[in-house]
This record gives sequence, structure tokens and C-alpha cells, in this order.
Amino acid sequence: MQKTYRVGVVGLSGIAAGRPAPDPDGILNTPSPTSHLGAYSYLPATQVVAVCDLKTELFERVAQTWGQEFADLQTYTDYRAMIEQENLDILSVCTSDNRHTDIVVTAANAGIKGIICEKPLATSVDECARMIEACQANATVMSVDHTNRWRPHYHVAREAIRNGSIGKVQRIVGHLGGPRAMLFRNGTHLIDGVCFFAESEPEWVFAELEPGYDHYDSYQGDGGRDPATDPAGSGYIHFRNGVRAFINATKGQYPASFGIQVLGETGLIDVHNSQVVRRDRHTTERFPFPFHQRTGIPACVAELIEVMENGGELLSPAQEAKKTVEVLVGFLQSHARGNVRVDLPLPPGH
Repeated sequence: MQKTYRVGVVGLSGIAAGRPAPDPDGILNTPSPTSHLGAYSYLPATQVVAVCDLKTELFERVAQTWGQEFADLQTYTDYRAMIEQENLDILSVCTSDNRHTDIVVTAANAGIKGIICEKPLATSVDECARMIEACQANATVMSVDHTNRWRPHYHVAREAIRNGSIGKVQRIVGHLGGPRAMLFRNGTHLIDGVCFFAESEPEWVFAELEPGYDHYDSYQGDGGRDPATDPAGSGYIHFRNGVRAFINATKGQYPASFGIQVLGETGLIDVHNSQVVRRDRHTTERFPFPFHQRTGIPACVAELIEVMENGGELLSPAQEAKKTVEVLVGFLQSHARGNVRVDLPLPPGH
């Protein structure tokens, strides 16, 4: 008999509790959950038993949205009480960007064996280290929701790159535009994508933020709500394997956009709007995707359970997510110090 995993969710924002939308790339246009509660509703091996948020008005909204799927849902305003009382197997951490650390550390120390943490993993490198150490000490498996790592276009593109379709990778260019092109809030997806395709350790960076953020030598945002508290900017990443990456995030652009271009010796691959296109001197090729039943957060949850049960590697482990935070904090440090080179990894205190 298959085990049913008891799940708790901390933070009831849209990414935590939104309803699924149709997925035109899925089988028969079936709904593709883009939230944590949606993902758990999609997977029969999981049962959400408790949710937690400081805003109690969100409990009624969750009950109206998910009451049929998750009956008798327990509600808490204190995540510690929920962790202590609910005997959870899995915890989703969907709070503000700067409030993940204590929740993850408390959950790992309490013996919860599976954690899914929203991105960015944290807003300082020291916080990332605390979370990783707590999970390692308690044999807790933690995955970070850099959602594109479970979407087929990323894997089609990386397989083509690994198979030599554009020769040796030389450069990667990432672009994020629109009012919410904030480095920590949405830029984390862009930088994680660049690291995903570079397949190496970031070795040093430099950057220039948008005007008005000269004093930002460390994170000073509000957890991802107000774009004015989280700058856009342009940066450069030098990877240990020699790949060089250029990052551009700009809020002053309409329409919003997100894209990554990987340039090799013989061609390039564009990863844009869930499409993958390869170009060389003579041809343009658009890659087809296989049909998929699970993508995004549902695939993240299914993978987490598989690794909890049988071991193995995660697509988005905390160690990978820490790379993105290192780059982001390195960008802030570079700008504050006059756009200088900042070597990675950063020393303690960042």
C-alpha cells in the first residue's frame, strides 16, 4: 500500500495557493498546477493537512478554493506550532524571500524529511549555509522551486547543448524585462537558468544596478512585494569552466520578457517563452517537446518523494540554489564598491 505523505504549507501567497490553469503543452490540455496546493492536489500520494499564515483572512480563501480537495484543513498563525503538532512528512515554505531560513532550519531540526522552499533560497549567503547545514545534519531532502528546472524546454535545450549541437559553449546572455524585473524576486530564475546551462561554478562577478541603489551592498528588499525595494541591474558572471555570462534585468520595458541565449563555437540556442530554437550559419531549427504529464511544481514534488524514498539527485538542490544567491549578493557588493570584480565564494558575513 502506497504511503500518503502529510504536508504542511507555510505562507499562502499566489504561488502557494492558486488554482491550476490549462496547460497547452500537456496531455489533452490538462490543468497544470502552478502553485504548491495545486501540485499536492494533483498527486495522490500527498495530503495537505495544515497551512500557516499570519494573515488569517487567507484561511477562508483557501477553504473556498481547496475545501473539496483538502477537507478538515488545520490552520495556524505560528509555523512552529504547526510543525510540532502535525507530524508532517513534507513542508512547503512559501513565505517572503527573506523569511525562509528560520522556518527551514526549524523544520529540519524537528525531523521533517522533505522540504520544498520557494526561490530565492535566501537573501544572504550565510542564511543559505545555515539551511544547508541543518538539512544535512538531519538527513532532510530540500528542493528549491526554480521551476524551469522541471520544464521540458530547459531539458530539450540542455540535451542539445550537451550533444554538441552548437559546439563548445562560449557565452550565455540572459534577459529579464518588465515592472517586476527585480534581481532577487524574478531575477533569481534568470540567474539560475544561466547556471543551469553553464554547468559550472560561478567564479567572479561584477555588476551595475539601476539608478538609486548605490547603498545596496546587501539585500534591503521587503520580501518580494514592492519592486522599488529590489533593484534591476546588469551583471557579468565568469564561470570556472571559462563560460562567460551577461545578465540584463530592466524594469523600464514593456512588454515583459524572459529569455536565455546560449552561444557556442558553431551556433546558438535561444530559450524563450518555453520555446527552444537553434541557429547556425545556414539553418534555423525549432525543437519539438515530448508530451508530459508532470512539469513545474508537481514534478518537483514527485521528484522530492522519489529521492526521499530511494535516494538520488535532485534537479534543484539547495547547493545549486546557493549559487544564485552568491551571484546576487556579489552583484550588490560589486555595485556598492564601484562596479569592481567580486570573487566567489563570498566569505562569511554576506
